[in-house]
Amino acid sequence: MGKYSDGLAFKLIALFAICIAIGGILYINTNANAIDSRGNSSITVTGTGLLKADPDKARICLGVETQSDNVTAALEENSLKMRSVIKAIKDIGISGEDIETTYFGVYPIRDYEKRNNEIVGYRVSSEVQVEVRDLEKTGRVIEEAMRAGANKVRSIEFGLTDAKRDKLRNEAIEKACKNARAKADAIARGLGLRIVRIRTAKESGVYVRPYRSSDLDYVVATATPEAVPPPIEPKSVDVSATIEVAYECI
Repeated sequence: MGKYSDGLAFKLIALFAICIAIGGILYINTNANAIDSRGNSSITVTGTGLLKADPDKARICLGVETQSDNVTAALEENSLKMRSVIKAIKDIGISGEDIETTYFGVYPIRDYEKRNNEIVGYRVSSEVQVEVRDLEKTGRVIEEAMRAGANKVRSIEFGLTDAKRDKLRNEAIEKACKNARAKADAIARGLGLRIVRIRTAKESGVYVRPYRSSDLDYVVATATPEAVPPPIEPKSVDVSATIEVAYECI
């Protein structure tokens, strides 16, 4: 009888131990599910920040175009006029470091009505890009260049110096972050949730869009001694930032 009692007692103890173990597993799994459920509640939004700023520099692309039936004569005339143009620009206070040659080309001029498309002359084109840090000189740069022999203005672009651009980029990012949080708060309220932390944040891009005057694209003019500074009205520069943020909610 004692032998059977001992066996029964052992079985009961083993069964009790198994029940405790199963209960512990169930308890652990219940907590894990609660953590997963809380962690899976998230809101992901895209915030944008846009600023408009007054430009503090300009880039002017202008040049000289010459033509002759002799390639050497066309080259010589173009070189002399471009040297004169660069000197005139420097004389009004533009540094040589802010004047850069951006294009040079020599083209044959053909008469397609003649046999074998005979070459009847040559055209030489050269261009420089002038960076102007004093916007009040923008019109005068064009005026003096035309007086000195320039006969082509391709474009004028208004932008930002490095220091101002970096400052505004950071401000645009901060504005994008505030915009993202405002969107997330509105969504959370609508869903009856509460934001507890930021899960991830990723900058999607920061852009500075200068204003470019396309109306002046490839305008060929005749320089005259009576040339006067053209009215140049700079327009604002757009600075934008985009950020993607995921917020964890409960």
